[in-house]
Amino acid sequence: MFISGFDPRGPRHYYELWREEAPKAAATAGPGTAYHLGPPRRHGGQVFEWTLTGETRVGGETVATETRFEFLRWDDVVRRMWPRPDWSIVRSTATTLWWGVRYGYFRRIFKIRHWYLLNILEPVSTVLLILLGLPAAILLLLSLGLWAAEVEVLFALAGAPLGLFAFKPMLRWLQRTSSVLWRIQLSNFYAWQIAGQLPYLDAKLDALAARIADAAREGGVDELLVIGHSVGTTLAISALGRALARRPEDFAGVPRLAFATLGSMTPLLALEPRSAWFRDEIARIALDPAVTWVDITAAYDVACFPRIDPLELIGRERPPGAPVSPKLVSPRFHVLFGKEGYAALKQDRYQMHTQYLMATPRLGRCDFFAMVAGPLALAERFADTAPDRAEAPE
Repeated sequence: MFISGFDPRGPRHYYELWREEAPKAAATAGPGTAYHLGPPRRHGGQVFEWTLTGETRVGGETVATETRFEFLRWDDVVRRMWPRPDWSIVRSTATTLWWGVRYGYFRRIFKIRHWYLLNILEPVSTVLLILLGLPAAILLLLSLGLWAAEVEVLFALAGAPLGLFAFKPMLRWLQRTSSVLWRIQLSNFYAWQIAGQLPYLDAKLDALAARIADAAREGGVDELLVIGHSVGTTLAISALGRALARRPEDFAGVPRLAFATLGSMTPLLALEPRSAWFRDEIARIALDPAVTWVDITAAYDVACFPRIDPLELIGRERPPGAPVSPKLVSPRFHVLFGKEGYAALKQDRYQMHTQYLMATPRLGRCDFFAMVAGPLALAERFADTAPDRAEAPE
């Protein structure tokens, strides 16, 4: 059961991505391995599903698996919130910036991941460059250490003299050619969620939680695996946490309950004291001995928060002798790609953040297809992984 990031494209985009990546992942795994995606179909109003079959050579024998893959949709919410290239994005962003500074939200982010705060401020600087003109924007960029950090910044420099007269056309151009407005709106999204201004998102989370509980009640599986990617990691925590809290009896018959967060953005909610509800959902999952939770993040992924224990972050303690959950794991992209390939990956922030879902040139423990269609359950796959920051840095 998969929850995507802040992406309006929906399940068909991801289905096509995985259909292209499946043979690459099988080729990396070696002879005798194959993955096949069956045709997609709707399952109710918010679920797309398909069958993902796998064949893997284990001990000289072929082990066949069949996965019912459910894409839990919230792209309708994303489209509803997608930024408009007009003055509304300026007003909402100004409010978010004021709130983030006044209540110490940005300061808390900076303390644990300063690169992410720069990731927030960089697209804002680009818009300010267009709005305020070249001199003021250059000073701001230099003060942030972001000069020439992004291609869109350089293009914005060329458009700066147009100033206010070309502001809306420039915003439309930025929306077509870059991720500037998307990244700005992402900050607004979390600010609005923290302030309780997204009732339709809360209703969606309740619906996703109900679907997860329904799947647990239906049974007939060896493992129930919930995966969140990017912004979807915070939604997945809420959905699974609510399902466990509201319908615990439905999970009694699940042989293995697993949870994977890929490219986690958990601190964006967990750091804010007003998000007590989200902190409770983190604790509910992390402290449940029946849940195997693995958090996979890359150090060079500037769009996530690598190797941060969410339970420690919110100040909750584990009972004596309790296993450390989640296990904090690096995908070790620096090992899975050659030197040149990894250098290119580090230069492409979008590719780096999407790589968790894709095949790699060399086989690794965090292989997406092996996790969802391989013969090992998540607990077995990461059984000997140190549940802390002990893995070698990238």
